[in-house]
Amino acid sequence: MRKSFNKNKLNMAMSGVLVLATGSLSFAQPVYAAEQEEEESEKIVITGSRIQRSSAQMTTPTTVIGAAEIERTGATNLGEILHNLPASLDGIGATSINDNGTGSIDQAGMEFANLRGLGTNRTLVLVDGKRHVPGSAQSAAVDLGMIPAAIVERIEVISGAASAIYGSDAVTGVINIILKKEFQGTHIKVQSGTTYENDGDTKNLSLTWGDNFLNNEMNLTLNLDYSEEEEISMSARGYANRDPGFRPNPLNTGPDDGIPDTVFAQDVRFQALSEEGLIYVPNGDYLFGNLPITMVSSVIGPPIFADDPFGLGYDTYTIDRDDGSFRDFRSGIYCTVVPCEGGDGFRTQETNTLKTPTERVSFYASSNYDITADLRLSAELKYSKVESAASGQASVFHDDNFGPLIALTSDNPFRPQALADLMAARNLDVVALAVVGLNSRSENERETTSFNFAADGSFGEVDYNFYTQYGKVDTTRRSQDVLNERYYEALDAVADTSGNAVCRSGNPDCVAYNPINNLASQAAIDYVSVNLQAEEEMTQLVSAFSITSDLFDMPAGVVELAAGIEYRKETATSNPDPLAQARNPDGSGAGLVGSTTGASPSENSFLLPLDAEVSIKEIYAETIFPLVSDATFADFIDAELAVRYSDHSVTGGDSTYKAGLNWAFTDKFRSRLTSSKAVRAPHIQELFAPNQISGAFVTDPCHSANLALRPNDPNDPHRVNCAALGLAPDFQSEAAFGTRNLLSQGNPNLKPEEAQSFSFGFVYSPSHDFHVTVDYWEMEITDAITTFDASDVLLNCVNGASLNPLFCDLVNRDQSGQINSIQVKSINANKFTAEGIDAELYYNMDLSEGALSVSLKGTYIGKRDFQQNPDDPNDIVSRAGAVGTPKFRALINTVYSNDDYELAWTINHISESTFDINALPEQYPAWFDNKVEAF
Repeated sequence: MRKSFNKNKLNMAMSGVLVLATGSLSFAQPVYAAEQEEEESEKIVITGSRIQRSSAQMTTPTTVIGAAEIERTGATNLGEILHNLPASLDGIGATSINDNGTGSIDQAGMEFANLRGLGTNRTLVLVDGKRHVPGSAQSAAVDLGMIPAAIVERIEVISGAASAIYGSDAVTGVINIILKKEFQGTHIKVQSGTTYENDGDTKNLSLTWGDNFLNNEMNLTLNLDYSEEEEISMSARGYANRDPGFRPNPLNTGPDDGIPDTVFAQDVRFQALSEEGLIYVPNGDYLFGNLPITMVSSVIGPPIFADDPFGLGYDTYTIDRDDGSFRDFRSGIYCTVVPCEGGDGFRTQETNTLKTPTERVSFYASSNYDITADLRLSAELKYSKVESAASGQASVFHDDNFGPLIALTSDNPFRPQALADLMAARNLDVVALAVVGLNSRSENERETTSFNFAADGSFGEVDYNFYTQYGKVDTTRRSQDVLNERYYEALDAVADTSGNAVCRSGNPDCVAYNPINNLASQAAIDYVSVNLQAEEEMTQLVSAFSITSDLFDMPAGVVELAAGIEYRKETATSNPDPLAQARNPDGSGAGLVGSTTGASPSENSFLLPLDAEVSIKEIYAETIFPLVSDATFADFIDAELAVRYSDHSVTGGDSTYKAGLNWAFTDKFRSRLTSSKAVRAPHIQELFAPNQISGAFVTDPCHSANLALRPNDPNDPHRVNCAALGLAPDFQSEAAFGTRNLLSQGNPNLKPEEAQSFSFGFVYSPSHDFHVTVDYWEMEITDAITTFDASDVLLNCVNGASLNPLFCDLVNRDQSGQINSIQVKSINANKFTAEGIDAELYYNMDLSEGALSVSLKGTYIGKRDFQQNPDDPNDIVSRAGAVGTPKFRALINTVYSNDDYELAWTINHISESTFDINALPEQYPAWFDNKVEAF
């Protein structure tokens, strides 16, 4: 098993290859790994084992995507390729801004892998079998966008636990990206594309060059890659701009009234404000005399809402989006105070980004030098820089939930003339405006630098590898925000003697701001806005030494061993903008900018710096025992065992294992079985995120209106637990009318989550041209690390057989039962279970002086359950078959090629899904059927 350095060069002396693809729709073709290996004279290290062997001998299902297949996709970003693998889903923990809108705009432009849809932090991404620095200080996930597709030799995907082989984070699988290192020649690729709506244009230019030196003992490979993608707004696609879903039915009065408790809404809008502005004008029934409507909420508690749901005595008007006219507000239907179906109001997604704009440039250099036949030295440098941006909801919602209503005075020159006439007729000096403020916008710049030095060699019959690697990601984030002091100064506008709008304050630098119908001038926007700048740095240092060797002979073959040690240190620092860090002497947020302003000073948010590190020391071993060879009942039987011990500087020691069995009945048919334990240690942000305070809407489950929706049974555990908190059945929670304090922080008491996985399958390969694999898999993750939504914290406190201290201790109520604050931090509470079947098929045949190949990769999900509160056996959400987790996905590739050209056709199939798995037939219209058709 001695390692040979005979080079299998890529003889691609191509002088200016031009590839032009517009609107490419093809995706990666999974390649049966043995197809590539049969062309090689030596075994290679395949992901899933550190022992050199072919994937035909692997106990764990492994898919290989080769360079030709990667280029065939037209993708310039590896995330585009991996997102289309059936085993990869957008799911719990998905963080890409493009993944169902669940991501943060601070992560715009990042691409994360998410095998089994169980979280990006649970998929381990390797580069050449080595760890890669995470994409940011916020997560342990690797940003795939920092690795240009042009330098990738192949991608190996193992969709199963592999912590015993590669360490923490390999819970749902491993993606190993193998880079080109033996390249010869020049390859130039130019690519351009657009969408069917003629927007979101993409451009890519890639130059790869390599050559041999010193009598072919040294190779140098270089790559320079540039790509650009244009932005697509959410409002550019009608289906994305709406917010469909099942909403509480305001007509429902309880579980026994015979009225469905939910209704299906296609276009939910937040009807207390709009981008054009909702204007509240007191009428003859106004209950508060001469008190300005902008001050009403401070007197009576509840805020002002459109259409006067509380009968306070005001009319609501708006500005028509199409013609700009002043008209009556049009209410939607199925209103629950604020959200309504249709009508005027704000679509909370309409200011968001659907496709993030990105500009990437990267440089890659690698060099290998064979000192002797038994020693190779190699070095590698990677540098990538990406600039991206995304828009989110406005930084300030100017209603009584996030600051006072805007006062429109009778002398404000920006008020519509029709409003001025109405105010004069009603003898009003001031009316109130609720309008969306400036959109939040995050512009991110990330630079990734990585250096690796390695030595591969052998002494006697032992092969060894040593490497040390350093990686760093520097992030600068600039976000548009509103300076509150200037904003309210500029809003208070009057007309000067010439009729021009000026600030009432008389400040010559102040520029009057028109908040109505997005008509503010750029000069006014520049005066009231500010770009907050935050800096982050993530570093990773890895040093490792490993050996592989034949141990001894057994009657059935040679026992092989791989063993090694590894040290890893990661540091994370972040420094938010001083305006975002600002606090008052009492410790509350200063609320200097819109994004940190709460409903009251105590609810102002703030961000503090982070400076933390963790280190991990590991030792591992893997061995293969040949048990049977050339028997009547088996061509061979091998057993594979692996074990790893990790010592984490915060969470302590943990061990993982893997046991596998390969049973080849013939040289064409074999079965495989694996059982393994994996762990995921908490990452730095989960452990040490600094304390910060913010405000958010929450649902208090003990509020009388919410209790009314429960079974009218005094022994209902929910009611009993609320009573145990000292809350009466008629308790009126202030959370129903405004935001509550959220206290966010890391949790250094977290322990690693554990996963037990099992797989069993078979491989049928009668020839080089035909392969079939089918594998059943199941996985259970316990003590899963999750940050709970504040409303879920409140619900889990009272939703079990008794009060749950794990969640109740996170809630602080005052003597009257009102919620003062809720702690939101990562805890070990969740449990995930999933099972399914993976299948792959490959067929190749000669056809008309060429070859036609067809491959299929499919995944069937039979179970995907999420138990939020392990202490409540009834708290299980099954996602199998729901939108985002279809029961079946398939990727079908057909390729015809000859000596002159190649044609490829790809089909990506997604099965029919259930829109809302909790909805009953009486809760949705017959035309909808609660289904999303297969695609």
